[in-house]
Amino acid sequence: MEPLAFVEVLGRHNDVLARHAVYRWPARIGRGYDMDVILDDRFVAARHLQIEPAADGRFALTDLQSLNGISLPPSDKRMSAAEVGPDDVVRLGQTQLRVRAPSYAVRAERPLRATAVYRRPVAFAIMAAVLLGLAFWNSWVVATHEEERAFLAFSIVLIFVAAGIWVSIWALVSRTVGGRSNFSGHGFVACAGLTALALWDTLVEYLSFGFDAHWLKHFGTLGAAAIFAYMVYRHLRLNSRAVRSRLGIAAMIVSVTAYGVGTGFQIASDSARQGVQRYSQALKAPLFLMVSGVSPEAFVAEGETLKRKVDAMARAEP
Repeated sequence: MEPLAFVEVLGRHNDVLARHAVYRWPARIGRGYDMDVILDDRFVAARHLQIEPAADGRFALTDLQSLNGISLPPSDKRMSAAEVGPDDVVRLGQTQLRVRAPSYAVRAERPLRATAVYRRPVAFAIMAAVLLGLAFWNSWVVATHEEERAFLAFSIVLIFVAAGIWVSIWALVSRTVGGRSNFSGHGFVACAGLTALALWDTLVEYLSFGFDAHWLKHFGTLGAAAIFAYMVYRHLRLNSRAVRSRLGIAAMIVSVTAYGVGTGFQIASDSARQGVQRYSQALKAPLFLMVSGVSPEAFVAEGETLKRKVDAMARAEP
């Protein structure tokens, strides 16, 4: 016996979760075992919905006096009857359905695409190695003796442990939501994001040194927030097929919140250290200095003036 229609159970993004063939009219849908299509949804009545064919390949829906009724998304308005086409979605309880005839013309098949490079384990391993090399290079530049290098090496281990936890959380969410962990993809995104943040921080530090402009550090914070937002956006893209604009807004909210809290702590720390001399931990070659500094003669003269003031203050003390 040929099916007369198909009732499709849809997911949140209109992907088909199940497809049920209908062999008689009228067809009834509900939780009861005597229904033509049985739904496992506690918000659906035992006898909830009746479907019959209508004109022009459409279908007439009738609510069977259920408690929660039916609606046609995106509207939440409850309806007792409706007429739908093959591309319309009907909601009953917490389940979304679509009814299509066997003659419905499906879209042409899409060409297979190779797995994106950044989702491959090799790409993840290469990016992790790049991040590890960059971290050790920065530690070697900043550290001045072996004890500092050992401490910084321990800090690098902690960073990688935190990154591993970060990637594992995203992979777990991906497995829960989409059925695939995408661990290599999330690992690549995390390592690439941390590498970009480290390179950006170094660039801003050198520009601040070269132009003697401490205010560039604030610009650096904005750039770092943008990089972090893009990193979160790529994680979300691996986990969700929602509209890209929504994912972008969510990523920006996360980044602004994180960097807002971080900036607040930094301001509090700077206030507590007010009057303390600031200096860069990494020595930089004079080649990177783009502005003319104080001449050695002027520096020595200012030092002599300062010495005389300090000597006078010392003699004035009782």
